[in-house]
Amino acid sequence: MEISLTLRLPRDAASVPMVRQVLDSSLETLGVEEPVRDDLMLILSEACGNVIRHAQDCDDYSVLVAIVDDDCLIKVLDSGDGFGEGLDAAERPPSLIAEHGRGMLIMKALADQVEFRSSPEEGVLVAMEKRLRYGEDTLGHRLTAGEPKPVDDAAFMDDEDDEDADPELEEFATKLFDLARDGQTEQLVSYVDAGVPVNLTNDKGDTLLMLAAYHGHAGTVQALAARAADIERPNDRGQRPLAGAVFKKEPEVVRVLLDAGADPEAGEPSAADTARMFGHAEFLEWFEERRPTA
Repeated sequence: MEISLTLRLPRDAASVPMVRQVLDSSLETLGVEEPVRDDLMLILSEACGNVIRHAQDCDDYSVLVAIVDDDCLIKVLDSGDGFGEGLDAAERPPSLIAEHGRGMLIMKALADQVEFRSSPEEGVLVAMEKRLRYGEDTLGHRLTAGEPKPVDDAAFMDDEDDEDADPELEEFATKLFDLARDGQTEQLVSYVDAGVPVNLTNDKGDTLLMLAAYHGHAGTVQALAARAADIERPNDRGQRPLAGAVFKKEPEVVRVLLDAGADPEAGEPSAADTARMFGHAEFLEWFEERRPTA
């Protein structure tokens, strides 16, 4: 499941409740649990509110939201001076009496990951990521559930009938996918070296390498690629490992995949498309360096 929202809004206080409602309605439709939605609404309000208060040199700002399975990434961009002293405040211990920078501290406390970037040329970017939790029997739960069973590998699973699948085999496959997500390289490659297919996929078409790349484990990606894992194999949504690493902004993984020969222009959206969409200029420079010369 992948959902993207892009909003360009006037730097007006009235825009904040509007963008909150758009995101909250989407999350509610998916069935995201209310405490998580509340955290995201506060995070979004703080980020947008800071733009309204501080970005004096711009008339509008942009909000980009990407929901991929159980991850939500929010980016707020403006072309003004933005947060100013708040960027430094975000790196200091919180003060209960501080009048400035507390919005930054709130965002860092409620989000799983926060990045602040400011430059005179590009303005200010605030990127926030939070893991989603879906209620039982909700749309989001149904769209993201049922991952463990591997497919497309007859050598590993002989029985093609889902109802007759071996529960022990499914449990073992789940363990392998978890090892890839967690970056447990040594244990994972020991199974691969013992005969587990290196291009083993789950029911969404994600390979072991794809999961390792998406979760930022460069060493695991490198070890799997060295064992002839397919670095260009897309999942069922057409996503490729390099594009996933760019989306999650994992520079070490991007470097490993490029060194292994991954094509930034392959797939739809490609890694280059993803970098352009989210303003990852550094990745675009790397891709340009790898472009063949005539």
